[in-house]
Amino acid sequence: MQGQPVFHAARATVARVRRPASRRPAPLLALAVLWSLFVASSAFASGSFKLRSTTVNEVSGGWHVYCEVGLPKPPPIAHTTLKFQFTKTAVYERDLVDGHANPVINRQALVNQNPSVESLEVDFSDASGTIFKVTHFDFSITRVRGYEAGEYKLQLRTSDGVDIGSPTLITLNGDNPVVDRRAMSFDVKNPGIKKIASGLDAGAGVAKTDDSVAAVPNNGAVVAAGTPPPFLSDDAFKQQPEELKDHPKGCGCDVPGTQAGGAPLMAAVWTGLGLSMIVWRKRRSRSSDEPS
Repeated sequence: MQGQPVFHAARATVARVRRPASRRPAPLLALAVLWSLFVASSAFASGSFKLRSTTVNEVSGGWHVYCEVGLPKPPPIAHTTLKFQFTKTAVYERDLVDGHANPVINRQALVNQNPSVESLEVDFSDASGTIFKVTHFDFSITRVRGYEAGEYKLQLRTSDGVDIGSPTLITLNGDNPVVDRRAMSFDVKNPGIKKIASGLDAGAGVAKTDDSVAAVPNNGAVVAAGTPPPFLSDDAFKQQPEELKDHPKGCGCDVPGTQAGGAPLMAAVWTGLGLSMIVWRKRRSRSSDEPS
């Protein structure tokens, strides 16, 4: 009787272990399915973009590009504006270097370049006016627009910035202007050659020479040309209008009584002096009359 409770507890534990597992789908599996559907729908919405050839040769200063554009569905209008975005990744320089008579092609890799955008109207219809979701399109880019022989990353986008297909690489073959990187050059006046000083890249300016400056004599003597202007002009010695006016003569000091209104003052002064002399003489006479 004492071991019976132990037997029931063990049987209850086994029953809990053999309980069937739940058949609800795992949350991670559901999220993975939703993410795969979202990625598939986004890829389908982006459409497709293909080039007939990723290498184009230059003809008369330009390159003609042939491509195929595909949309998820036919556009609402036959002529849709799309943006062809070219980002330069490398340029083919033609350099004149010491020890080589002919230009040497040098591939210069570029980073962080601003893209060149060509906004073009792409036709998705045929002669009957039927609009399709896939079309073949061709266009030209020229050096006048800033393009040169090199490598570019091409991305097609809609007018509102949605990418169509994946970016692709395109190579534009051609002869870029020659860049002179020699230490000494004797072809300075050749207009087809740009002179670049040592240590500067292809984007630096062309060195210019000024032929209007006269040659300096080799004897070391400096000869003055022409007559220099005087240090002081003739106007400096002319008298000014205020200097030509008449000025009063004398030392500039005033004598009391000479100015207008000074006569009464002088009369009072002389009167006071006369009275003083009279008083002084009377006192002197009195002092002489007194007995000693």
